[in-house]
Formats: sequence, C-alpha cells, structure tokens
Amino acid sequence: MTVVRGFAITLTSGLVFGGVGGGLGYLLGTVAPDYYRTVFRFDPEVAFNASQLGLGLGVTQGTATGLIVGLVIVVLVAWYSSQTAGSLASGGEERTD
Repeated sequence: MTVVRGFAITLTSGLVFGGVGGGLGYLLGTVAPDYYRTVFRFDPEVAFNASQLGLGLGVTQGTATGLIVGLVIVVLVAWYSSQTAGSLASGGEERTD
C-alpha cells in the first residue's frame, strides 16, 4: 500500500463518517430537540438551536470516528500485505484466500 493510498483511505473515511454523523445529529436535533437539552442539562430558559448543535456534534464525532476507522483499515491492510510479502520472500506458497 502506498502512502498516498493510505492517506486517501483515511481522508475518505473521515469525510464519509463526518457527513453521516452530521446528518444523523441534525436529524436528531430536528426530530427530538429535547434530547440535547437533557444530555447537556440546559435550563429550560436557555435558548439554543438543537439542529445546529446536533449538526456540529455529529460532524465532530463522525469525523473523529471515521479517521480512527480509516487508520485501523490502513494499518490492517499494511500488516496483511507485509505478512503475505514476507511469506513469499521466505519461499512460502502464495495464499489464495
């Protein structure tokens, strides 16, 4: 795996998860705005836009999760590639699974 491909996988994963997280957060803030009031224990007098809060939290948490997932994928693929390359170099048979 090349470095560029590893960066592309990690970045794409972060963007996709961030978009999905933002959409889910916005949906949650729109459909159930009292969820955020309950989770963060806002006073009833405090005015806030639950949709914007959900969007921001969803994008932030989704992006972080996506970057972690992308890095795990890159590490696992690189590890697997190094294992198969090592077994071929030492005279082992190529795996077909």
